[in-house]
Amino acid sequence: MRALLLALLLMLAEDAGAATLADKPCPFIVPVTTHRAVCSRFSRDDDGARITFDVAVLTPSSRRSLGHVVYIPGGPGEAPVSEDGLFDDLLFPFADRTIVLFNPRGTMGTTPKMTCDFGATIWDEDFGGAEAQAILRDCLARFDRDGPDPGRFTSLEIAEDIDALIGALGVVRAGIYGISYGTEAGLHLIAQAPPWLAYAILDSVSVPGVSGIVDEMNARDRFLSSLDQRCFQRQQCSALVRAGADSLTEWAAQFDAEPLEIYLRDGAQWSFDGLDILDYLAQLGSYRDGLDLARTLISLLQTGRLRALGWMSADIAMQTDFAARNLPLLLEAYADTYDPGHIDTIRTPTQYEGDVQSAVLQLKLYDLWHGNRPREADFLAGGREEARMPVLMLSGGVDPFTPVEWAQALHERFTGVQHYVFPSLGHAVSVTTGGPSPDPLMADQTRCAGDAIRAFLNPTITPDFHCSTSYRTGDAE
Repeated sequence: MRALLLALLLMLAEDAGAATLADKPCPFIVPVTTHRAVCSRFSRDDDGARITFDVAVLTPSSRRSLGHVVYIPGGPGEAPVSEDGLFDDLLFPFADRTIVLFNPRGTMGTTPKMTCDFGATIWDEDFGGAEAQAILRDCLARFDRDGPDPGRFTSLEIAEDIDALIGALGVVRAGIYGISYGTEAGLHLIAQAPPWLAYAILDSVSVPGVSGIVDEMNARDRFLSSLDQRCFQRQQCSALVRAGADSLTEWAAQFDAEPLEIYLRDGAQWSFDGLDILDYLAQLGSYRDGLDLARTLISLLQTGRLRALGWMSADIAMQTDFAARNLPLLLEAYADTYDPGHIDTIRTPTQYEGDVQSAVLQLKLYDLWHGNRPREADFLAGGREEARMPVLMLSGGVDPFTPVEWAQALHERFTGVQHYVFPSLGHAVSVTTGGPSPDPLMADQTRCAGDAIRAFLNPTITPDFHCSTSYRTGDAE
């Protein structure tokens, strides 16, 4: 059966012109239990450049497939066709679908790639200073001289890759499922409406070309305010946490006198004061259940600091490693909306103070990267039109990375879009993580997020009335 599927893939590839598929072993360390996996290497010409990346087609192993869905990963930098790239929490909503996975251009194992080695400087707590800026200038000069062109690594090019891949696979109809940065390519496909696009599910929407630094600052305040309210006003944090503080800011102030020392690896030790702690807690909004994680961490810092330090060290090291591998992609994505006025913007007062100095250094890297390159088109500048396929958008109300305002702005671009907003959830609300939340509101919203996807995929299912009336905000018009 596997040989037959591979032969079919290769036969279809012969009709795709410059696009080709070549058989290769699947890299997954953990076997896929719910699907049969067939992997290949996809190549296509893109204006004289040869784009190559890995693909996996997963067919349900114990049931009839009800159609195809393309997963568009986020990051940028996530590569699902890799040793550790498959996650049950991503596959769960599509147990009865054939899932197409791919590594977006520029990520692990793809060609061409932008490489820029920052060495040990990437482990500096205040990364982005003079040394890092000098390295980045050298890398940009090399790209200008030898390639590749950074302008080839945008969400619009990823959307074009998906369109070519669908053609090479011979798929007639397919949906798309994008999370975070992956929603940008999804939005380009929705606007272009290729004949094969049957539906779109967009979780934690990021809008191409939108400068949303104020939205991000407000979203950070929302997350920390919600945490503050739960931990101190509702007294959901332990009595030991609340013994010496009446608010989150007062609690974090203890680390100004005695900073938290975090050892990441040899030669890399970070020191967190109160502002750093607040910044780190806000970063936990990158998880759907970020408020639960943040409350747990606060309690551990008060009652089991060694466990908390181990958790934070592992998490920061993982994020730093990811940035080291994918920083050029991250800069290409985020520098697209850089404006010199942003430096003054981030210095404006917020409800919860943060490390403005580090944020300024980050913006200086964006400034260097952006240079005089043309920006990706402002997606919201297009005229308002009806979405030509069913679209479901999911947003977390306390998501500090893709603020809910970005998804709400799309209602001025498209009509006929279903949109659910879950006030207590963070980023990637469709991704199943851990067990049920101890917070009844979060548990209810998590259930409703799953119900929204199931009802969207299966027209025979009636959406839960409570979920629709409580969380649905963008009904089809």
